[in-house]
Amino acid sequence: MTNDKGVHNFKDLDSELCTFCGTCVGVCSQNSLIAKDEKIYLVGKCKSCELCYNACPGREVAFSKLNAHLFESSQRGRYIGVYKSIYVAYSRDIKIRNNASSGGVVTSLLIFLLDKGLIDGAIVVCMKDEEPWNYEVKIARTKTEILKASQSKYSLVPLNAILSKIREEEGNFALVGLPCHIHGIRKLQMIGWEHSDKIKYLIGLFCGFNMHLSATNYLINKLGVEKGDIVSLQYRGGNYPGGFLIKTKKGNEKFLEKFYYNLLNLMYVPKRCLLCADLMDELADISVGDAWIKGIDKNGWSTVIVRTEKGQSLFNGAVNHNYLGYKKISREDLLKSHSHLIRYKKRSIFVRLNLSKIKPIYDLAAPNMRIREYISGFLFFCLVKILSDDYVKKVICILPLNLLGMMAYLAKYIKGRGGIE
Repeated sequence: MTNDKGVHNFKDLDSELCTFCGTCVGVCSQNSLIAKDEKIYLVGKCKSCELCYNACPGREVAFSKLNAHLFESSQRGRYIGVYKSIYVAYSRDIKIRNNASSGGVVTSLLIFLLDKGLIDGAIVVCMKDEEPWNYEVKIARTKTEILKASQSKYSLVPLNAILSKIREEEGNFALVGLPCHIHGIRKLQMIGWEHSDKIKYLIGLFCGFNMHLSATNYLINKLGVEKGDIVSLQYRGGNYPGGFLIKTKKGNEKFLEKFYYNLLNLMYVPKRCLLCADLMDELADISVGDAWIKGIDKNGWSTVIVRTEKGQSLFNGAVNHNYLGYKKISREDLLKSHSHLIRYKKRSIFVRLNLSKIKPIYDLAAPNMRIREYISGFLFFCLVKILSDDYVKKVICILPLNLLGMMAYLAKYIKGRGGIE
């Protein structure tokens, strides 16, 4: 609520729009906010300093204003944001490449930065040693710690809560995050938060969706594994494109193909994620995602979008010092390869926004859409409403895996209907 002077505070932030990015926790001058059970709680006194309100990416992302503030004159695409160059790339370290979700580019970029003394640490997400099914955020200061953070984690993570620690740290840091994490950092940089200049490099990850941690619990239960028996868990384990892979203390492996996530993200998607308009992490220095380019070996490549001079210098340095191999691709190649996610996240997002009572503030113009896009967007919205219902989820949880697979393919078909122009 606002006080008599019209100043905003944490209570003015609608919990329905929370991305659980952790930005508010990290910048609270009173350390009065905590992230717990995928919610943010006020546990102390609020001074109404407005930092959390102004930096919250769940409430508002002014893309045009942020682009003008952040980027030099560059090319810009409606669906991919500002960019300088586009590549497909891979780590030249075969161990990194084989252990990655795709090409191992992010891991190699971080190791390059650390090796060359350009950063003192990287803010990353790892799986806990004592709870391999759960995550932890840490500042990786060695190559070993960076390697431990390889692979995607499909779970809500309050990554930016680490900013409370950064305030007390000396040095330069890189941060690897999803669009919501990067949005929060960029907003802090724009409003001049005094510690934001310690984050020297922002490496963004493509994000079509995220899931509540309960989706991980569902998969563990579906595979019939006790948490106490888990030695390691990977969301993108095995050969590319990978899938949900659990290794147990008895040496057994349990595996579900990645396409099951097409159904799970509809069942366990956070409400705010459905209203996100950023697919390719448009405000990062470098954005990285899967490479689905026709004509290249899909095993072990990543799509890389370089957006800033700093990002270009980083990418060139990693290439010149033999950390990365690459091929340059066109914007058209990128659009074709990710057309299904573009339809979902950059076009039908406007259908979902129109159907939502509580929604974030964007300064984006809706594209011209055909009737069939509106219809498929509406059907998708209804499908999410149905599948995310607690009673429906209980029924789905008892269905056999082959039937779940059929539903996953159907979900992907509905989500991707329409076209891009």
